[in-house]
Amino acid sequence: MKKIISIGLNVVFWAICSCVIFMIFSPVNREVEIIDGVETVEIHYDSLAIYGTSIGLLIKKILYYVNVYFLSKFIDQKAFGKYLFFLVIAVLTGFLLDYLKSGFIYGFEFYVLETFLINVWLYIFFAGTSFVHLMILRWQKEEDLKQQLKEDQLAAELKLLKSQINPHFLFNALNNMLSIAEKHQQTEVSSSNPQLSDMLRFLLYSTGDDRIPVEKEVHLIENYIELNKLRFDSNDPIDIKYTVDSTILDKTITPAVFIPFVENAFKHGVSIYEPSYVHISIAIKDGELVFECRNSIVSTIKKDDFSKEDSGVGLQNVKRRLAILYPNKHSLAITETQNMYDVILKLYL
Repeated sequence: MKKIISIGLNVVFWAICSCVIFMIFSPVNREVEIIDGVETVEIHYDSLAIYGTSIGLLIKKILYYVNVYFLSKFIDQKAFGKYLFFLVIAVLTGFLLDYLKSGFIYGFEFYVLETFLINVWLYIFFAGTSFVHLMILRWQKEEDLKQQLKEDQLAAELKLLKSQINPHFLFNALNNMLSIAEKHQQTEVSSSNPQLSDMLRFLLYSTGDDRIPVEKEVHLIENYIELNKLRFDSNDPIDIKYTVDSTILDKTITPAVFIPFVENAFKHGVSIYEPSYVHISIAIKDGELVFECRNSIVSTIKKDDFSKEDSGVGLQNVKRRLAILYPNKHSLAITETQNMYDVILKLYL
């Protein structure tokens, strides 16, 4: 329905503009003849003027929609300098084409100052109107994303409520496991309980927040790595590296935005039967929070597409979440080769 209304408004806008422009640029010859006291008026339109005005109007339409649907991408990227530069280039290009059109149709000697000034104002008008149009589209997009975010948050809260049957019971159960493990000197089990408790506490209480300090997200990843290390011996051919820029710990992000990629790396990229690795880094670069997770692709583990539901949070779900939570404020680059899977996520702070 919104699309139909948008098309209708565009049609009405161009119909009005066309009528006004044709009245200005398509001169007519008015002949009055009086026969036996009866006045007859005949109007003759200049065919060349109509032809030239139609081409000029087409040029202005192209400029209008180039600004709305192509140059607006620079605004989304907050590259306002580039936007103004290419807008000026587009306007000057349209103006030059309009001038050449008039010259070829009427002759360059007939291109008078009055026509020049009218064209200047027309191009300013259409550039300004197209800017208002693209800002309205941006506002509509942001409103749609906000509405979608509200719906997704409600769905997530409902899912979380269903899973939170009794978190205190789970904590008590973990404490009981810890006591039993210590009593029977099962050090591996007992050492895993603090990490598991911290992760459970994070997932139950922190994921409901809109923003959390990066420090909490870092701690979640550290706990996940420590739990996975319990699966391996020190002599296994596995290289795990995790580096964090300390200057980012006081920044805030959406909770659990990195962990799906870490989960995928350990699930599909680590094997005790052949050399493998997981390298994770979080840092600030050029004002952007950059998360990189690179892992090997080992032959002993069946290769699954990350977009499938059985590989943690699917890639499409992650992309959708980022699009809602960081609209036009993130970039996600995934590189996959025969032996390597690399994820680079940038969040514009």
